[in-house]
Amino acid sequence: MNSELEAYFAAARSVPSNPPQDSEARLKERAEFPGRFLERVDMVVKPVMDSTAETLLRHGYGATVEMIREQSGSDPNTFPYIILHFSPERCSVSDLGYIYTLEGASVSFICRRNELRIEAVTAYPAARGLERRVSFSVLTLAELGSDRASRIVTDGVKQIIRL
Repeated sequence: MNSELEAYFAAARSVPSNPPQDSEARLKERAEFPGRFLERVDMVVKPVMDSTAETLLRHGYGATVEMIREQSGSDPNTFPYIILHFSPERCSVSDLGYIYTLEGASVSFICRRNELRIEAVTAYPAARGLERRVSFSVLTLAELGSDRASRIVTDGVKQIIRL
């Protein structure tokens, strides 16, 4: 028996199950957050990702930028988002379809409206595409400037493409 886990579960059971209601201001801020996220992405992140994709293509890697502004029927906490899909190895232009599979890599910025945060995610293949390795970082909208976006995207690509 793991006494530390037992204490953890006992403490969790003693917490009231009804979470406190959010204030009107918090609800309004959550409702407006995706719009503010999209404004920042259009001004700051998309140009960084577009130039990164252009650079990758120029050097023989597959790359495309995908911007999802709305997604009906899905968890609204994870939309909108922007993602740079790219090949971790050089490939021919006719072979770009695989960058959307487990063999492809990606760097994305995801709006997390419930937490009023942005999740930056780098995902890349491992073990011949049988699994994905993912690294996360969380930042506020104020922290997402062009230098920070460029550093996250560039570091993500360099982490995956090793020369």
